Amino acid sequence: MSIDAIRAVVARLGSSAGALAAIGIALHALESGTSLDPQIQVQLDDVLDALGARDVILDADPARLGPVLAGIRGDFFLAAKLLSGKPGQRGWAHAETEILQAFGDVSAGFPAFLRSAIAPRLDGLLARLEAPEASFLDVGVGVAALSVEMARQWPSLHVVGIDPWPASLMIARENVRKAGFTTRIALREQAGENLSDIDEFDLAWVAGAFIPEPEISKVIERVRRALRPGGWLLLAMASPGDDPLAAALARFRAALWGGSLLSASGDAEDVLTRSGLVAVRMLPGLPHSPIAIAAGRKSLE
Repeated sequence: MSIDAIRAVVARLGSSAGALAAIGIALHALESGTSLDPQIQVQLDDVLDALGARDVILDADPARLGPVLAGIRGDFFLAAKLLSGKPGQRGWAHAETEILQAFGDVSAGFPAFLRSAIAPRLDGLLARLEAPEASFLDVGVGVAALSVEMARQWPSLHVVGIDPWPASLMIARENVRKAGFTTRIALREQAGENLSDIDEFDLAWVAGAFIPEPEISKVIERVRRALRPGGWLLLAMASPGDDPLAAALARFRAALWGGSLLSASGDAEDVLTRSGLVAVRMLPGLPHSPIAIAAGRKSLE
């Protein structure tokens, strides 16, 4: 490919990157309630008008923008790190607060979606989560954004979050403290394949997008044992989709994150079924999310 051809590709994709950055700036201003410099605001409005996104953004609920904005931030922060000359490597070994918090905040919108769209599809789950002794396991807790929102959604829920990465857990402990949930959310420096709990949890979330494929089956087996009879496991993974570019990007993200990319829904269902879970099925993910969700239940017997 000639240098001119490369410039053409960069110019074409640069417009998309610039447009996404502009949307991120607009969302941040709306979420935080801050005002931009008037001249910048005029030009930003022109960009949003050209994208057909201005009215949609202005009509958005600021309280629900966090996970969307975090997705934009996470991708840009990680790209900036890789483009700064620091070598890319397979696996999640980032210590930068901005990267860790952004990727964690993406998950903060899931608990409300779980309550409204997923839990009603899973037999007995809503009743379990609302019970006085309800217990939730967050495998790959990161900075605890998901765990904190689960505790807010279900006021009697007790949470255990595990993660092998100390940098994430340091931020997680502070986030739990600020949220006022130190008596309801316990954090452990522990890998999922080393989990030893038995019959403890009503629901488990496994962040498969950050768990290497060689370990994912062992993690699922340990989590199955940790569930109470009749408890549910949710496996989240990067979803390739049908679009060739989206599929290539999903594989690229999985390589960067060091996690599992199950190439088809059947792969995810097979992993859960082989672990001994029953009632295995695929579930709807958050709209327009690159993450797919598979569910399985521990037998009542």
